[in-house]
Amino acid sequence: MIVSESQLERLTLPVGAWWVAVPAGMLALFATYWDDAWHTDVGRDSAWIPPHLLLYGAITVVGIVVAGWGFRTLWLTRSVRSALGYRPVTVASLGGAGALAAAPIDATWHAQFGRDAVLWSPPHMLLVFASTALIIGILTGSPHHHRPLRWAASVLLIGNAAAVVFEYETGVPQFSEAFYLPILILTGMLVAWVARESVSIRFPVAAMVLGYAGLRIAISLTLLLLGRSTPDLPLAVLGLALIDLPLPHLAQRYAAGACATAAIAWLAAATGLASQAPGAIAISAAPIIAVAAIVVVAAGYRDRWAPTVAGGLLAAAVLPLSVPPPPARAHDPGQGAPVQRVQLTGASNVARTLTIRATVAHGCNTLAPADVVARRAGDTIVAPLHAVRSCTYTGTIEVPTNGRWFVYVELRQSTHRQLEAWIPLNAGHAEQITQTRELYVPAEATARTRPAEMIAGTVIYAIGIALLIAAVRTALGVNVARVAVGRR
Repeated sequence: MIVSESQLERLTLPVGAWWVAVPAGMLALFATYWDDAWHTDVGRDSAWIPPHLLLYGAITVVGIVVAGWGFRTLWLTRSVRSALGYRPVTVASLGGAGALAAAPIDATWHAQFGRDAVLWSPPHMLLVFASTALIIGILTGSPHHHRPLRWAASVLLIGNAAAVVFEYETGVPQFSEAFYLPILILTGMLVAWVARESVSIRFPVAAMVLGYAGLRIAISLTLLLLGRSTPDLPLAVLGLALIDLPLPHLAQRYAAGACATAAIAWLAAATGLASQAPGAIAISAAPIIAVAAIVVVAAGYRDRWAPTVAGGLLAAAVLPLSVPPPPARAHDPGQGAPVQRVQLTGASNVARTLTIRATVAHGCNTLAPADVVARRAGDTIVAPLHAVRSCTYTGTIEVPTNGRWFVYVELRQSTHRQLEAWIPLNAGHAEQITQTRELYVPAEATARTRPAEMIAGTVIYAIGIALLIAAVRTALGVNVARVAVGRR
């Protein structure tokens, strides 16, 4: 049984192991952004591309460190039960196992239900939930007196948790942008709560979000040097720093953070500093700001029910906006077998007119033009595709908003099989790009497999959420244990 602070400290993650695991986690975060930019700029590629290798390698390193930590804990406690009772290493191990399991689950998912590039697909979210649990385990298991180490782990935590809105901040939204802000705020509040419980510095949330902003800037600069697309600057998340304000009630602090986050997100979208459409952000920002302001004022009264009522009002403003979205068709929604290479030339202008030309080298006598399709944030715009000469097809389409749109050419073979290929174009900006891409067969789930997909997805999500709940409870449990030990 753990009865002293010194015994608790003996089981923490060794500092040397920390210096391997957390930097490796940050490399994995960079590799995630690099991988997204690679697939956006280049398209589907080999599993052995550099960002994949860096990502796999970094995750493997973290897994080895956590496994070593688990064996060390078992050695020190001389008991499986006691080792499992040390919750940081247990939740980190479960998170690591979940993250490793996500890869074969994802492969099986694609084989059974078709490929997809939607981040919110169950296998992808299992990876997000599991890796978040792993990082919380490392954070709560870091030496308590090494406050800078815990702060750095909290930076990695918010970086990983923010992956749930990753597509919105990299210009490839698959669902309505109205979902972005509520999900960012709910995620940020959860991470802020963990940071306040686990990082013993004066302003833990402010320090965490500033560190995260610095990390994201470093990632963007590196991607620029590599000639890749860069994500938005993490401006909105800075509003969470107001959670550290010395307000009398907890509800006031979190409401202030939500209000500031919503206001910054709205301002960034309106001024073009963020890629989201201002109108879409306003749908959620306006009520969040209004209700959060009411919460800050209402919770200031001494009535003992004020914090509860205020917190309920804030939740009522945010949660209805976070209902499950309709099924999305991603920018790479189901790439099946490639048929042949195709040269795509796309152009855009400030009037949001997008033009695409496709040229195939051979086999065009079996192809007929179908449509030009533009997709962004759950919106789909369709226009006709025309054959202009042998093996060349072109089409023009008008889109309603600025931002990155994924523009497809859709062709039909004489066998009535549909083929497609796509390139990204920035509406509202004058640009022209030419790329060689794969003309492929879309692979999607069928009506026959849909029930199995829904059941499997529900189970996978439930496992991921259970891991996340266990991790958050660990953050509170470890803090309570330390307080109890300190009172002995």
